[in-house]
Amino acid sequence: MELVPPSPAYFRSFARALQEWDGAHQDGAGVRDAAALTSREGFERWVEQLLAEETVPADPDHVTCTYRWIVEGDEYLGSIALRHELNDWLRAYGGHVGYGVRPSARGRGLASEALSRVVRLAAERGMPEVMLTCDATNPASRRVIERNGGRYERRVVDPGGATLLHHWIATGAHASEDITGIEIVGGPEPLTVGLHDADPAWPARYEEHHRRIVTALAGQHVTIEHIGSTAVPGLAAKPIVDVAVAVPDITDEAAYLTPLLDAGYELRVREPGHRLVRTPERDTHVHVYERGAPAIDDYLLLRDHLRRDDEDRRRYEDTKRTLMERSWDDMNAYADAKTDVIEAIKARARAAHR
Repeated sequence: MELVPPSPAYFRSFARALQEWDGAHQDGAGVRDAAALTSREGFERWVEQLLAEETVPADPDHVTCTYRWIVEGDEYLGSIALRHELNDWLRAYGGHVGYGVRPSARGRGLASEALSRVVRLAAERGMPEVMLTCDATNPASRRVIERNGGRYERRVVDPGGATLLHHWIATGAHASEDITGIEIVGGPEPLTVGLHDADPAWPARYEEHHRRIVTALAGQHVTIEHIGSTAVPGLAAKPIVDVAVAVPDITDEAAYLTPLLDAGYELRVREPGHRLVRTPERDTHVHVYERGAPAIDDYLLLRDHLRRDDEDRRRYEDTKRTLMERSWDDMNAYADAKTDVIEAIKARARAAHR
């Protein structure tokens, strides 16, 4: 199997594939007028158009796109498209990548291999991640995406009423190498705030900062979550709201760190895989990670378990109250002292979901 640019050489084979599709939509093929492709002249014009879309969109409603054909010898087997960016429609329903394999060539792993190669192509273009959608009633397509590292994000219903599943695949591309050291702006700080009973104002403050972050990072694909003890109803906590933000590329600080600083946050920590900014009042911490970072999964695992498990919630609060009886010259040392209890709670949470 090869991935090749569209070529007039595949005219006859493509015509046979069109008959197999029998009028059905071929995702990733760029077919807009199938009837025009039955003549060699029309086919050649269409191939020229596909190649031109590498640098010039087909029309104002489209984006630039790299098309590749799945072939064996002189036989056309399918198409795959890498859209270089997302417009509103693609962000909602289409994604960066679309593909289709002719019916007679299915079941051979061609789609999975083609997607793997196009993910590498996206990395070469400097795209840190790509979005794909599949119909919820098409488990084969979902398996193709998941085999290539696709992470499910959400489901949407398109204008035609079909339910689509959103997935994202990290390509491995980075703007630069990540930092290797740890930078703590201002150095260690003593723990000066105590535990407060659960406060309904904490979720409201999270929502305020959620809106602030969305505005600062407008147009970017980020995921924002309320984490930490203030995200657990009924749990006593330090009155500091913690927010986790997942970005496509942790090394691309110009894309997320500069806008957050411009939005009024202050840099506190830069370390491999993680940046921390906070409000000048130090009452809200924003933790930035790359999408797929295990730390975010761990935060959500702990949060969700404590929300539903009364016993572990009490156990965790008792631990914090005991530790608060001591003085702490470094807030990070207080956090480290909770590690054993947190790890034990997470272990029970994982066991409960096996």
